[in-house]
Amino acid sequence: MKTNIIFDFDGVIINSHRTKTEAFNKIFLNFGKKIGYKSRNFHLKNIGKSRYFKFKYVYKYFLNQSINKKIITELDTKFEKYTSNKIINMKISSYLLEFLNKKKKYNFYISTSTPKNKIREILKKKKLLNYFKKIYGAPQSKYQHVKSIKKNKCDSIFIGDSIEDFKVAKKLQIMFILKNNSENKAFRQKNKKINNINSFKKFDKVISNILCRKR
Repeated sequence: MKTNIIFDFDGVIINSHRTKTEAFNKIFLNFGKKIGYKSRNFHLKNIGKSRYFKFKYVYKYFLNQSINKKIITELDTKFEKYTSNKIINMKISSYLLEFLNKKKKYNFYISTSTPKNKIREILKKKKLLNYFKKIYGAPQSKYQHVKSIKKNKCDSIFIGDSIEDFKVAKKLQIMFILKNNSENKAFRQKNKKINNINSFKKFDKVISNILCRKR
């Protein structure tokens, strides 16, 4: 049976994590530098969760204001305007592309908190869509994504870059690999026993070693 390889997107498929962190500061700057800074930090503490959850939290707890669908749509539009072109222009690791070309050996999936229609659009523009068996995004949670993927009874490995990704893998009792980046250094230091990678170089061998240890 093929192994399920589940990828988060931002900070894993591409190094877009910093761009999205900057976006949370940018879209709330009109409320003042302090709110922009607090919004950025809240995002950093909740990487892996939906942007809509973060929008609602900022309005409720930082701005003490109610939020509605119109405001959420406006924030989402500003967020996309700031991030879209930057993300589209980012290069994919040649090592990752080499691994994705082994799709006959694995079932590849995307599980991201980015809205499903947005992630499909990005993957299509970057010519990556056809590598993946299925694409999962918001509004469903990553827990729901992975639970659905697990139904095929294959071994599953979740490759993420946040504590939220780790929690999902742990709760659903699947293997986890942390993709190291500049924004998960603190988490890495506290959880030194977690499987982690700096790049996708020789990733097929990494997967084989993890599966061998499990068996």
